[in-house]
Amino acid sequence: MQFGNGWKPVVAPAARLDVLRVGLGAVLGLAIAAVMVQLALWRGVQGGWALFAPLGATAVLVFAVHTGPLSQPWSCVVGNTVSALWALLVVACWPSQAPDWLLPAVAVGGAVAGMQLTRALHPPGGAVALLLVLEAQHGVHHSWSYAFLPIGLLTLALVLVGVAYHRAWGKHYPLQAAAPQAAGKKELHLQSDGLSNADLQALLARFDQDYNLTPQELGQLVRAAEEQAISRRLGSVTCAQVMTAALWTCRPTDDVDKLAAQFRQHPIKSLPVTDAQGHLLGVVARSALFDWLWQQQPHTRHKQSRSIWRLWGRKPAAAASVHAAALMEDAPLSVEDHTPVLHLLETLSQHSVPFVAVLRQGKLVGILTRTDVMRILMELAL
Repeated sequence: MQFGNGWKPVVAPAARLDVLRVGLGAVLGLAIAAVMVQLALWRGVQGGWALFAPLGATAVLVFAVHTGPLSQPWSCVVGNTVSALWALLVVACWPSQAPDWLLPAVAVGGAVAGMQLTRALHPPGGAVALLLVLEAQHGVHHSWSYAFLPIGLLTLALVLVGVAYHRAWGKHYPLQAAAPQAAGKKELHLQSDGLSNADLQALLARFDQDYNLTPQELGQLVRAAEEQAISRRLGSVTCAQVMTAALWTCRPTDDVDKLAAQFRQHPIKSLPVTDAQGHLLGVVARSALFDWLWQQQPHTRHKQSRSIWRLWGRKPAAAASVHAAALMEDAPLSVEDHTPVLHLLETLSQHSVPFVAVLRQGKLVGILTRTDVMRILMELAL
């Protein structure tokens, strides 16, 4: 029966270091708040100690769930302050003929609505509103300034301690949300998943997670899931399984005529240069052959066009002494045949290379292009 599963723990188990970090942070934050309350009590400000009930709940959010939207500085400070202001307003305007038992419900309900209107939903704000009306019912009344001092000030102090504490541990707080886009501008899409912020927000609303995750956090989770899936699928695929083994190569002693013939016969942009044993020596690019021809011919438009045409039919006399060794460059990238394709994805995304040479014990056994990688990605995706 599914009913029993709903009562099981859903919070992931915490690491011991995280337990220590969160506990120490709450101790530090509330200790500083306690010092501030004590100083306020010396000056005759009463009621500060009662605030530790909602502040304790705020501390849980700030130090244990610091990435959640409800734990961000705006939600904490504005949420508690707005709730206090609403509770004080309800107490001041409550009709004498109205039943007192309804006062807490109206205070908390209005506080929740006020926090939603100000986009500052913060669960401890409900406790702040409830605390103030209960104190009023027991004869403890506060002025309007009480919403800001000590409630707003203590909450702000707790948040500032959280900011410094999380940064000391290398954590990110507050959450850096992406800036909203101006009206009329094209909406920014995530590069990896093609989902816009509006798409992510719609998914959060669909699964009732609006107050647990932000679109940015969901986007990060989607990208991380994609990377994990690619890693799992490509982790066992080696370059030898994906490479193109049918090679068109040349020797260092091949002249321009042979090179031109290779480029005419095959739709390639570069030729690997190997020795007699198959060791990779370098690469001759089609563009290098064109550059050499351009430098050798007279610089007139008519003769240039005729010279380029002759290159693909009959070599010029000046090419007799030019060989592949003089035109070749170092091979851009090379890997062993047992290298996982996964290790090449970042390299290919950052470097523009015609191919990656695949070697086995120093000998060229194949080449790997972006087309080969895209093909295997498509096959794994289907």
